[in-house]
Amino acid sequence: MDEALAVDMTARNLQDKVKKAGLPWSTAKGFDTFTPIGPFIPKTTVSDPHSLKLSLKINGVLKQDGMTSDMIFRIPRLIEHISSIMTLEEGDLILTGTPEGVGQVVPGDKVECLLADENGKELATLNFTTAAREGGYEFQL
Repeated sequence: MDEALAVDMTARNLQDKVKKAGLPWSTAKGFDTFTPIGPFIPKTTVSDPHSLKLSLKINGVLKQDGMTSDMIFRIPRLIEHISSIMTLEEGDLILTGTPEGVGQVVPGDKVECLLADENGKELATLNFTTAAREGGYEFQL
């Protein structure tokens, strides 16, 4: 099992509407480009996946700074639970959550993400600029 750095974007405005209506959140998380993913990191590079540092900056301002040790469930437990529901295939991704500091982005924001080991050695970076969805989207109940 390799590691990767990914960002789980959410259309909060849409998520709020569907939550209030008691509907699934999948639309709010499922737009094209909503899950940028960095390169895979071989598991031999990561000595302990439960002691990695995650950080995210927006326009150079640190917004998220956390550790995988803060996860509620450890990775083997997540895999066990998920695989009891569905078959996991090679290449499947499991996004495990996000550190504190979730916030809004607007088109043109520069997002910088970092994954580092417990000693601060950089394992992966993921940088992108947010953009407006072409053609827009109108949610209707």
